[in-house]
Amino acid sequence: MFFFFLLPFSACNEEYRSVITINNYPSIFPDYKEVTIPYNIAPLNFRVKEEAERLIVKIKGKGPEHEFRFRGNKARFHQKDWEGIMKTSAGNDLEITVSVGHQDSLKVYKSFTIHVSEDKIDDYMVYRLIMPGFQNWNQMGIYLRELSSFSEETVINSRLLPGTCMNCHTFLHNDPQNMVLHLRESYGGTILYHNNVLEKLNTKAGKMFANAAFPAWHPSAKYIAFSVNRVNQVFHASGSFRAAAIDMKSDIFIYDIERNEMLTSPALSAGDNFETFPCFSADGTKLFYCSADSVQMPQKFQQARYSLCSVSFDPETGTIGSSPDTVLSAAVTGKSMSLPRVSPNGRFLMFVMADHGCFPSYNPEADLWMLDLENGNYEPLTILNSDNVESWHSWSSDGHWVVFSSRRENGLHSNPFIAYIDSNGKPHKPFLLPQEDPSFYDSFLFSYNIPELIKAPVKVRPYTIVKTARSSPAVQVSSGSGH
Repeated sequence: MFFFFLLPFSACNEEYRSVITINNYPSIFPDYKEVTIPYNIAPLNFRVKEEAERLIVKIKGKGPEHEFRFRGNKARFHQKDWEGIMKTSAGNDLEITVSVGHQDSLKVYKSFTIHVSEDKIDDYMVYRLIMPGFQNWNQMGIYLRELSSFSEETVINSRLLPGTCMNCHTFLHNDPQNMVLHLRESYGGTILYHNNVLEKLNTKAGKMFANAAFPAWHPSAKYIAFSVNRVNQVFHASGSFRAAAIDMKSDIFIYDIERNEMLTSPALSAGDNFETFPCFSADGTKLFYCSADSVQMPQKFQQARYSLCSVSFDPETGTIGSSPDTVLSAAVTGKSMSLPRVSPNGRFLMFVMADHGCFPSYNPEADLWMLDLENGNYEPLTILNSDNVESWHSWSSDGHWVVFSSRRENGLHSNPFIAYIDSNGKPHKPFLLPQEDPSFYDSFLFSYNIPELIKAPVKVRPYTIVKTARSSPAVQVSSGSGH
């Protein structure tokens, strides 16, 4: 419970025998100092990292100045109060002054600013919650969070589908009208929602050695690119690395939804290469992906380095080019690239770079990078990166926001961070997804996996997905010519 009083700040001072001005910023969690936020974000509740009997927070922006008082060390703003501040502050800075009262003294810390952007973030985020262990996946789920509040709903979870692993959810243009997600084990199959039809697909077709994974929609909504992976885990007996996921074999296929066919070409399924993580260009005429020369696995997995490549694609005929281009070479960078995601305007490509491999969630050194597709320049997104894993990232529908997973807080759990990206591709300091209780992340046992921003709630109800998942047999996808 928190307490809120509309009192002049001078009256607060009179309650304490000594008032000390501190020329440092307060130490708060989450760290919301000097961040850029959308005006439609939930209250940025926080706690101070020190003992406190009372917390006083002043917020000064374009509108009237607000003063909030809380018992204890947690600032938990009322939803309506916060929405009022956001409504009057879009496009402006907020000046935040935090004062900590303990016994008979009051410490007034240096004010910090928060910029409230006029650019709205998509209203919802979809993510998987999974235990951070390496084999325990029987307690997991895919959930929907409304970003302007703390409301969370279930899309599907293991209580509804026991013994089933669920992952790789993705959407076309951040719109849940076109959705795909994968189920494995007990009710394995690919769940596709398209043209208001929900169906379960068996995507293993022809010479495919496994079911499809890691989907990416074509902007026309006529195709979905998948990679087909045979993944093993390696556990280390010594050293700082606990485990690694390695790609024993991988190819890329493109699913023609109308024809119910899987298409490929030698460029995407070469026997002497690993191809994975497809991503279409914004205009749909090119497919980006990651490719590595095959090495002996698992003995030489640390030598596997993936280049960023592309191949042409004709959406009218479904023809895949036969001559791939190397966009960024692992031989040049000395690093391994994965998870390419193109911005909605087609100019920027955000990706992850690590020392080796293609599953960066296992690599503490993994960082986010940005490639300017107009001039070929690429650079690390330093302000987004930390000394631990940065991995899966998702653009907002307008390209001004990204959400990504990071293990920076404790090295074990992945948490979602949101950052503003300006029109020149420059990122701003990220902020942790707000929670109603500022101590939420201290005791939450699950990791946030594959955060995706969407514009509207998922319309398909959980029990409808369950019914479809339990249907047997699934629709069998056929093998196309590949042109």
